[in-house]
Amino acid sequence: MKGPTRLDRAVEVTLTSGLAASGLLLVLGLLLGRQDLMRWGIVLLMLTPVARVVIVTIGLFARREVVFGGISLWILVVLMTSLAVSLRF
Repeated sequence: MKGPTRLDRAVEVTLTSGLAASGLLLVLGLLLGRQDLMRWGIVLLMLTPVARVVIVTIGLFARREVVFGGISLWILVVLMTSLAVSLRF
């Protein structure tokens, strides 16, 4: 069985660091009673899957997997649109 690729590792690091930073901001916001920290924690949590899709899209195009890269790019557009709409409200 083959081990994780560089792309797998990059995705893992992105998701782990995004979740850790978001959790830290949320906990600090709760402990300090600061809504701005909590708001940034939520925004960072929302951006974590977007960052994952960006990493995967770049990796797929780097591997010259154009079809899957295009699908991933479409998913990125959908995520960014929904994020922009949710941040407006």
